[in-house]
Amino acid sequence: MNTQQTPLLDLIHSQQAEIEKHKWIESEKVGRDIGWEQATREWMNRHFAQWKSYCWREAVRDALGFL
Repeated sequence: MNTQQTPLLDLIHSQQAEIEKHKWIESEKVGRDIGWEQATREWMNRHFAQWKSYCWREAVRDALGFL
């Protein structure tokens, strides 16, 4: 079994981690757990485009060998 992660799996884990952070922050703001579904919807609407752009820039930078 190959235990090495693929770039796609790395992206999925990164996105999940960002949603978890968003869930925690927003839950703290309202004083209750907002739940995974609400956190995911909010994160997708508020942050996905910027996160995607950041990931794209980093991937291009890494592929070209920039520091």
